[in-house]
Parts: sequence; C-alpha cells; structure tokens
Amino acid sequence: MREVVTATTGAVPEQQAHPLQGTVFVTTEETLLRTRGDRLRVEDGDRLRLNLNLKRVRQVVCTGRVGVTSGLVQRAARDGIDLVWLFEDGRYAGRLDRLERGDPELRLAQYRVADEERRALRLARGFVAGKVTNLRVGMLRAARGRDQPELAEHSGRLESARRSALRAGSRMELMGCEGAASRDYFDALGRILGPEWAFHSRQRRPPPDPVNAMLSFGYTLLTNEAVTACELAGLDPFLGFLHGPRRSRPSLALDLIEELRPVVVDATVVRLARVGQVTPADFIVTDEDGCRMTVPARRAFLAAYEQRMLTLVFHPAEGRRLPWRQVLAAQARQVAAVLTGRAEDYQPVVWR
Repeated sequence: MREVVTATTGAVPEQQAHPLQGTVFVTTEETLLRTRGDRLRVEDGDRLRLNLNLKRVRQVVCTGRVGVTSGLVQRAARDGIDLVWLFEDGRYAGRLDRLERGDPELRLAQYRVADEERRALRLARGFVAGKVTNLRVGMLRAARGRDQPELAEHSGRLESARRSALRAGSRMELMGCEGAASRDYFDALGRILGPEWAFHSRQRRPPPDPVNAMLSFGYTLLTNEAVTACELAGLDPFLGFLHGPRRSRPSLALDLIEELRPVVVDATVVRLARVGQVTPADFIVTDEDGCRMTVPARRAFLAAYEQRMLTLVFHPAEGRRLPWRQVLAAQARQVAAVLTGRAEDYQPVVWR
C-alpha cells in the first residue's frame, strides 16, 4: 500500500528563536524530493504531491525508500534545513545537517562539566525532576473524568520519586528514580487506556502493541528535534549528563527530551486513542518487526504530533509563549547558559 506526503508547517509566533517553521514528513515510497527555485517539490512520477516555499521548512523527515536530489542536499546544507531518514518501521536511519553550528568554547565547557560528576549530576537532576513532574501531571490529565481512585497511589509515588531525584547522590541512583517513576507511570497509563489497547509496560525492540509502537515512533521524532536544538545552541548532541556517552547515541538530545516526552509524545498518543482517531485495528503485528502502524495510523499520528509541537505554552525563562518545538530550543540554550556560568541552575519546563 502506498503512503502519502504529510506537510504540516503551521504558523509560529514572530518572536521565535529560529526562522524556519515546520517539518515536512514524506512517507510515500519511491517519491523524489527536489528543489526548483525557492520551492521544495515532492514528485511521485508525473504527479506533484507537494510544492512548498523552502523558507517555511525547518526539517524534512523521510520514511522508507524516498529519493533526494543532490540539488536539495546542497540547498539544505546551505540553508540549515535538516534532512532526516527513518526506516519503514520508524527507527532512526541517519541525518544530514551543517557542521558550522558548533561553538568550540561552549563545547569545551560541555566536555569539562560532563567530566565533573558533581556538576553533571546537578544538570541531570533537573532533567529527571522535570520528567517525573510531567509524568505525574500527564497521568492525572489522562485520567480526568474517570473513576480510578487507585491512581492516587501512583500520583503519590511519582511525587516521592521527584523528591528522591532531587536528592540523588549519583547518576546511577538518579536513573533508578527515573526508572521506578516511568514504570509506575506506564502501569497507570495502561489502566487509563483500558484493556482494548493491551498496554502494560514500556517495551521498545520491537514494540509489542499499538501504544508502544506510537511511543517509539514519537520519541524518535522528538529526539531528532532535540539534536537540531542542541546544534543550534552550539552544543554537542552526543555528550549528555544523564545519559552516558555511547557510540552513535545522541545522549544530550535524549537528556533534553526527558521532560517533554509526557508533554508532547505521550499526550499525543492519549489524545489519538481517546478521540478514536486511531484504533487497535490500525496496526499490524509481525514476528520480525512487532507491532507497526498502518498508513492511516501513521498519517494521523504525524498530523497530531506536528499540531502538538506547534501548540503555544508559556516559557518562564523566556517570559513569553512559545510552541513546544521552540521550548525545546530554549531548553537547549538554557543548558548552554548553565555550562558557561550565565545561569546557575537548569530549570525544566513543567506542565500545568
């Protein structure tokens, strides 16, 4: 079955930190992406599926067998447009971005802090405390209007996990707090979504059920956004403070998305399930790949994800309303400020 192009480039406020606006998702296999003048064109044989001004494009995400001309590659490199490739099942394959974004002095500061356990742990505590706070709020929001008194116990444990995270004396202890909170949260989420979704815990490789399939796909998209945010801030996305260094793993990007996972991806999944935009019937289970989204499910998820990323929220440090995508960029800049001594502590953005 052939898929379609989804282009979602909604308006972003004038005060945005980066002028490029939206993400184009290309999921139609064997299409060709090219430029003509200042336009991005997506061609399917003789059929033109998309014709969009490049000034409105921040990132292009290609899933499966999608062709890209050398002209587009050169234009993307020149203008700072990220080209990202995913495998058909949503796993990350690779990306193209510019090399000019690095700030040597900032990166030296990043490496020094990463090598200093006390300062690295201080940043990591902020990432985890923000995540656990948003897990608790997300759980309560998802349960709104449902008579599930047992969730009060989950809420109490999540609050306790947040306090423990702020007191953690080592990264291992902090990861233990995060892991316990995540297990509690996902157990509660399975109860909230109900038996029809057959979701009981977070499992990734391969995802065994529809909720895990959507979560994995969404987290991959969010991680790519965070890599871009890190690079725009002059940071090395591969050297984190919560996630340790590992070859080919963007550890700092993974650090940054911790507090936004519940806010962006999990909230998108819950909304799609709640309003019936996707159902368990919109997924296919295979022995090799586990559970995968069908074409309608992927289209619905991409549209809902981009809508969520363009949703405005007040950012305390910036003192203004920003879309979630720009919140991610602002958080990367805040990390840079902490590393260079312009800010004392990292302040996560918490969901209200």
